[in-house]
Amino acid sequence: MLEGFRFLSITDVPPKEVKEGITAKILKEGTAEDPSVFMELTFAPGAAFGRDEHAELEILHVLEGEFSDGDAVHGPGTVIIGHPGSVHFPASSSGCRVLAFHPQG
Repeated sequence: MLEGFRFLSITDVPPKEVKEGITAKILKEGTAEDPSVFMELTFAPGAAFGRDEHAELEILHVLEGEFSDGDAVHGPGTVIIGHPGSVHFPASSSGCRVLAFHPQG
């Protein structure tokens, strides 16, 4: 094992429902020393988060399916960067998986 590294399998992380039809697998929780959070979000077909306003930076990477931000639909490979003060309406008509990184927690 490499010193200073932590390894986990995403298949071992249990999903937690965050909204109806949307689950999160928290891969890295924030701490006092490092508030960053890293998670996989899964949207069931037709799931919608509603209005999502960001006080801090959010970086999303669409892994599979189609992710809508309320303005456009984004497919696999798309990286979406939401700056502080930005607002979007996360949803997916067909279902999707997205990695979400919140550097400030």
